[in-house]
Amino acid sequence: MDSKKITSVDFDEERNQNKSKKVQDENTKKKSNAQKMIPGLIVIIVSLLIILTCVLIAYYQVYNSSKQNANVLEGVYTSSYYSMVDNVNNLAVDVSKYSTLTTKQAKLNTLQDMMLDCNYILAGLSVLPIDEVNATSATKFFNQVNGLCEAYSNTLYKGESLTQEEELVFDKIGLVLSKIKENLNKQNAGMYDSNFNFVDASVFDDSGMNELSLGLGDLSAENIDYPAMIFDGPFSSALETTEIRGLSENEVSKDDAYQYLRNTVYKNRNDVKITFDKETNGDIATYDFNVSVDKKQFFAQVSKRDGLLITISGYAETGDAIMKNEQATELAKTFANNIGFESMDSVWLEIHDNIAYINLAPVINDVIMYPDLVKVKVDLTAQEVIGFEAVNYALNHVERSPEFIVDEKKAEELLGFDYNILKVSKAVIRLDSGKEVDCYEFMVERIDGTYFYYIDANTNQIVKTMKLVTVKGVQKLI
Repeated sequence: MDSKKITSVDFDEERNQNKSKKVQDENTKKKSNAQKMIPGLIVIIVSLLIILTCVLIAYYQVYNSSKQNANVLEGVYTSSYYSMVDNVNNLAVDVSKYSTLTTKQAKLNTLQDMMLDCNYILAGLSVLPIDEVNATSATKFFNQVNGLCEAYSNTLYKGESLTQEEELVFDKIGLVLSKIKENLNKQNAGMYDSNFNFVDASVFDDSGMNELSLGLGDLSAENIDYPAMIFDGPFSSALETTEIRGLSENEVSKDDAYQYLRNTVYKNRNDVKITFDKETNGDIATYDFNVSVDKKQFFAQVSKRDGLLITISGYAETGDAIMKNEQATELAKTFANNIGFESMDSVWLEIHDNIAYINLAPVINDVIMYPDLVKVKVDLTAQEVIGFEAVNYALNHVERSPEFIVDEKKAEELLGFDYNILKVSKAVIRLDSGKEVDCYEFMVERIDGTYFYYIDANTNQIVKTMKLVTVKGVQKLI
């Protein structure tokens, strides 16, 4: 057998081959491990991309929702402000026109126009973010002008005349309106010269002022000479009751107010989004919220004391009325009773286009409690409540024990002759003096129209008389 000789050259070659193979095996192993790691890296990268996308979407949704709410609030503030300005101008024209009128009917029509102007101005003031001093003084003034016009209307309608002193009050009112218009014109000039934003201008500083309040100037009694006979006159006590009798001293938290809106006012609605807006510290301190329901925007206020709904403000859909009047009334009553306003019944109904305006009052033991009036606005197209106001209820609601000493038939004798009774009710009413009176409410049809007579059930005296009239298509009691 032949033996092969192994040289050093052969040994080195074999060693190099083994080394090369080892390196090749290691490279193959690394490549294999790298290939195994690729799917894991892909999963990690994809996961990070998904998380980043979700974060961006959430941020966009929050930003978009916040922007949408701000846009809605901006629209509400803008509409309320310009409506207020227009009606201040209208009121100034009506006041200046009044002194030129010579007939009773012309004066009555103008007084009704002035009352309508005041109501629109007051609605705007209630929404706008104005400091407490300005809001209180301006609201007080327009409330009292409204009350004065109503009282003068009643005097003229009864066939009586106004004294020269009473007529001259409108000259003083005109001077006040001139001052208010001057302040508004300065504010308007500043708004036209820049891109004015009501939401930005609504932020209050530590002194309780904001840009809008500063722009309006000083509307307080110290700066404007309000007519004394209106400012401190017989209409003041009835129109500026600051005692809040309807709410206890129990104060709720912002979270309690939110839960009340979410779980009581908007119970069983899954499409509700509620965001806190601000606190309002007026006569009735409130927590204010922006509410989105089925893509519709609303503004809601809940009282700090007792956590009761004070206001809902929203817009109606355009379209034909679907609900009937009776259905709208039942919806309003059910809504009020379900959110804490007990024993409510309808005492007044007006329809304008596709909106029902319904006044509710507690009816306890068959007695209507008018001081505790609540107003509900129902969209007859969307078939839902879009407005609510319970200021009178918060101010006046207390337990009462009305007494009816005088017999109903005895009270009826005061009506005289030639009438047809449409309805008789027992009621508690609040007089202009602020006094509450237990009385019989007689709804009576006479040859010249429908009247409401309120007869004190303890003294058997007629304490208030109103006639149902239609002014520009709107029914009013004067």
